[in-house]
Amino acid sequence: MLSMPLRFLALLSTLALLVSLAKAAIPGPDTDYQVAVSAFHKATATGSLEDRRVALDALVSLGEPAALGLLSGELGRVSTRLRESGDEVHRLRYAAERKRQFIDELKLRVEKDSSLGHSLKGQEEKLSELERKLDKQQQHVADYGPWHATLGEATAKFATELSSSKRKRVEKDVWNDIDDGQTFGDRLAAIEILGYIGGDGSAIALGKLIGSLTKERASLERKLPKLMKEVRKLEKRMQEENVKTGGRTSMGAQYARAKAEAAQMQRAIVRFGYLCDAASVAGGLALCHEEPATLEKSLRKLLSTQKKSRGGARRRILALLGSSGLEPVLAALRELLKVEKEAAGRAFLVQALAGAGDLNFVEWLLGASLADESWFVRSSAYQAAAEMRLKAAIPLLIERLDVEEGRLRTDAQEALSSLTAMNFRTSAILWRRWWDENEAEFEVPPLAEVFIKASLEARERVGTTFFGISTESRRVLFVLDLSGSMDFSMIPRNNPDDDPSRPYDEPKGKERSRLQEARTALNKAIGGTEDGAVFNIVFYASDVWAWEDDLVEMDSETRSEAQRMIEKLDAVGGTNIYGALAFALDMAGAEGGDEWSRPEIDTIFFLTDGRPSLGITTDPDEILGFVRDLNASAGIVIHTIGLSGAQDAYLLRSLAEQNGGKYSAL
Repeated sequence: MLSMPLRFLALLSTLALLVSLAKAAIPGPDTDYQVAVSAFHKATATGSLEDRRVALDALVSLGEPAALGLLSGELGRVSTRLRESGDEVHRLRYAAERKRQFIDELKLRVEKDSSLGHSLKGQEEKLSELERKLDKQQQHVADYGPWHATLGEATAKFATELSSSKRKRVEKDVWNDIDDGQTFGDRLAAIEILGYIGGDGSAIALGKLIGSLTKERASLERKLPKLMKEVRKLEKRMQEENVKTGGRTSMGAQYARAKAEAAQMQRAIVRFGYLCDAASVAGGLALCHEEPATLEKSLRKLLSTQKKSRGGARRRILALLGSSGLEPVLAALRELLKVEKEAAGRAFLVQALAGAGDLNFVEWLLGASLADESWFVRSSAYQAAAEMRLKAAIPLLIERLDVEEGRLRTDAQEALSSLTAMNFRTSAILWRRWWDENEAEFEVPPLAEVFIKASLEARERVGTTFFGISTESRRVLFVLDLSGSMDFSMIPRNNPDDDPSRPYDEPKGKERSRLQEARTALNKAIGGTEDGAVFNIVFYASDVWAWEDDLVEMDSETRSEAQRMIEKLDAVGGTNIYGALAFALDMAGAEGGDEWSRPEIDTIFFLTDGRPSLGITTDPDEILGFVRDLNASAGIVIHTIGLSGAQDAYLLRSLAEQNGGKYSAL
């Protein structure tokens, strides 16, 4: 996929990075510098943005080397708070949007059933609370954002004015925090600071850091399967016990102990990924500080390093180079793209150049990349054309509709819809007709303003459709939640949030359960999948299992067998979202690393009605980080469907957005 959102760098400790003033002795209490320090502390604690800027200017103007430690400490503190608040804004915004949709649905139901009025009132109160919290966090971001940018600029400028020896001492202190920081947050903030203050060689050092962190991560990844095997064994036993007892288990404590070590290791693996991504961004910034002669040496070294890198390091070093935005660097990436033999490498280069907005890359993008032999590269090129808002790509993408098959045809159509705000599905005839009539006057709308308008001429269902999400993919995996709550009603009556302390909403009269809705939708999706397509169905509750051990080719017989099996499904157990995604990506063929894994499956539909309650991790950001890294060199699209008011909108929507899919909430 293309550039990853930076919000996944959250998960920081609430302890901010405070670079000790003892690292650089401060002059006596009566000096101008000490007065400036006191004013700076006061302004950062209680002052307005303008007060802080005035205090910052006064401090920097004195040119005291000790100030760099103070600036770095404040930058680390603000960076931490900004990421935390930014992450919370996304969580709350997604939750509020889902809550508004949920309330609109309830209002329609209240018109027919007044007994739902109490539930509606409760949901409206929860929406008000969500909006209050969202407003507060948005205010934090509005405050921290400009201050963070000002601090970064001041810190970078101040560092360049220090003598070489003093600057190296400060950099050494920052590297000590990177290597031996007491918390994950310390290390993450220190890496970011190095991007601002780093001198010659910092970008190379950050590239090496990516390599060393990747090796540490790989060491843990080799140990994790053994721990996961024990956890999976217990999850299977718990599921069997749940079936026998109707949802009760006596193994909770044993399971908690078994998964603790695995969870700690998985958390460390994900955090190594966060540190690598932070080093990639910081390295690109550090390159921008270098003089042309030094930059040339750094570029040669980083290009040599990426060639030998493995385990995700190559992707991040290429991203480092692209994020610099420097023309000599981008020119080198363009030349590398022309000779790169590995499909994943070409896809990573397309992503890096598109992320940099490199207009000199457009000719190659609209030529060789759109017609690359690897579907992973072509998919990346379609997304790149949409991201760069290229009008010239529109007629070429229309041509690709006549050439592509399966999911890649859908990818080309999605890029067209993004560029035009039109939706003629995959009908090249309708797209050409529209383009012939509109090309002369058409202007590509900004991405922020794009909305998909369904054309009345192309509303027929195409290919596989699951809860309103359609694809022409012929390699599909369905992942279905069978936890106990799937037996609850689709109509939220007294307990729309699935609060375990209150009676659950059981179906009444002609009401349908979530499982019944899922069965119906899955049967239709299986019915709409073409003969010759390969597919399978993964189920999860406390445990995870598949309908068949291997992928199945669709024909009339397998279609009937699958539909008969679907009608017999029962719901019992917990919600093991991490385990389900790990199982599905493994079956699909995602392997991680820096080489394209040529997955057998290119599209996953993932359905749940709740939040993760079991599995090695139940933390949404850790689940997202795990999937991102594993899927980065596979290119599998993940669509998500959430049933009920209890779904985790942040997890499901982010999972779809970060993996090229769509999110549907019911």
